[in-house]
Amino acid sequence: MPPILLYSTPHTDRQLPCAAFALQGDPLAAGRVINFHDPLQGYATGSSVSVGANLLIEDFPWVELGIVEAGELRLQGDGFDLQLSAGDCFVVPRGVRVRWHHRGQLRRLFVAFPGLEACTDMPKLPIRIDLSQSLSPASPPPANVLLTSTPNAWSETLFSAANLRIGLWQCEAYARKQVEPSYSELMFILQGSVTLTAEKGDSHHVRAGETVMVPRGATNAWRSEETVRKVFCILS
Repeated sequence: MPPILLYSTPHTDRQLPCAAFALQGDPLAAGRVINFHDPLQGYATGSSVSVGANLLIEDFPWVELGIVEAGELRLQGDGFDLQLSAGDCFVVPRGVRVRWHHRGQLRRLFVAFPGLEACTDMPKLPIRIDLSQSLSPASPPPANVLLTSTPNAWSETLFSAANLRIGLWQCEAYARKQVEPSYSELMFILQGSVTLTAEKGDSHHVRAGETVMVPRGATNAWRSEETVRKVFCILS
């Protein structure tokens, strides 16, 4: 069973595996560490620490989601100029021409999707996720897995391409039994906290400001004691 990866705070306390994998043709290879690679779904997740960059990337090679943990990053191109700082979450589409610029140290988390082929519905511009955006009512977790009463849930997809969806989700407190996910999901917790308990009993308590990666097949149970709001990144 693949591991659940918790990017806890402070970052100096993290104990994460290091995958023997490198992204081919990576324009941002400097300082990149890959913690998990799924060759079947075609994605890699990890962290990056780099000091100073001013790169013009003519053709960004894949879709990449980033979470800025420290420092500032500017993304510029035709029709966009994004100023990003600690706590921001952004997405760069495949094929975009972008100037990647930062001074001083930049520390970020990422999920890169080199296995996601070019598609007709690929967005044309990078985006910064509006973390305070209002959400629409959404389906709650299925009743057959719930251990508590049915919560209210809200969601909004803000970026999609092929079988990748990225957006915001919010849900009242609930608990559910162990399920084996048929998709991979990165969760950046914005509000509240959740405990994910793996099939073998390892528990991961994820607080606001922390990120967790749950690969496809990583069976887990969910328990939250308060409303949770998160950025989701789901590859089905």
